[in-house]
Amino acid sequence: MLLIMGSYYVNLYISKDQFTKDELKNILPYLAQLWNKIINNHSAPLLIAAFAISAIIGIALPLLSDIWFLNSSIIFLVMFFTFPVAKKNFDKTQVTTGGALSDTIINIFCRYYNIILIGFGNGTATGLMYNYKSIHFLWFLINLIALSVMIGVAIKNFIDQ
Repeated sequence: MLLIMGSYYVNLYISKDQFTKDELKNILPYLAQLWNKIINNHSAPLLIAAFAISAIIGIALPLLSDIWFLNSSIIFLVMFFTFPVAKKNFDKTQVTTGGALSDTIINIFCRYYNIILIGFGNGTATGLMYNYKSIHFLWFLINLIALSVMIGVAIKNFIDQ
């Protein structure tokens, strides 16, 4: 939620040189407009399910072991850069849906890949925060900053979609 509110101020800063006090205070209309846009374009149960499943996987990976690779943002960064390419490839090769389970999963992935990224990133960040005592603080800080920035970009991509 903090990153979504931050996206409002980033968009405001990018779009204008000077702000009024009302523009700085009136974030609620932006959030309502954003929520309506999301609900009108996506199925709420699938949206929540995609977010929850990916967040649980994201939380589980750092908590499984103390291996530095699992306690980092590397997996999220790989997903962040490969998911859009995979979506483009799936969109190019998909002519019609045959009704098979694989077609349904590909359709859900193509429609909700940003939500999967956001959920996985939030889960990974949560797992890192819970597990921060078992890793070096600098490693934790670098990964948390990388996750926050990339989740913010994923939110912006989802909003612009």
